[in-house]
Amino acid sequence: MSLSKVPVHKCLEKIQWLLGVWRSESATIQLEGKSFSYLSELKCEHVGQPNFILHINGFNVQLLTNDNKVSWTNANELKPFHREMGFLRVNPKDETINNISYLNVQNVGLSNVEEGNINGNSFIVETKTIGRSCFNKDPSVQLLRREYQLDEKDANILNVKVFMSTSRTDNNEQPFEHLTIQYRKISNE
Repeated sequence: MSLSKVPVHKCLEKIQWLLGVWRSESATIQLEGKSFSYLSELKCEHVGQPNFILHINGFNVQLLTNDNKVSWTNANELKPFHREMGFLRVNPKDETINNISYLNVQNVGLSNVEEGNINGNSFIVETKTIGRSCFNKDPSVQLLRREYQLDEKDANILNVKVFMSTSRTDNNEQPFEHLTIQYRKISNE
């Protein structure tokens, strides 16, 4: 049996709009006063269990032309630079609860547990615990907040913002906008 034919676990039906493959139409990283564009692909899948599996891949791009717009069509070479994998979980014992957790690991030596709430076609999760490998350099990540919002007019557009605080962020400061991504769904599989 193909995994795509396995029914979505009942507790995840409220966020099944996230399932599929999404590619960035625009993606910007901001860090320490610098910003740059890149390409991102998000794949959300399930195997019938009470969690979704997320794969996120970020690519630096060598452009085909002098056009500064980074896109999948004008990319000559994709250079992987960031990877994340994780599990989105909803309480399987009570489908009425809108709590969600995200267990995430990144190739930059971070692992974290984020929790939050589902609100219709959006959800927000924020760091509850964070770990880092012993050889990570400063600044260290202190907080991540991810906001996922399905576009109200086009269900094939997903807007994602990631806010971050680091060891260099003043305690009185709000987390800064680290990533801004607009994805377009390219496949339901």
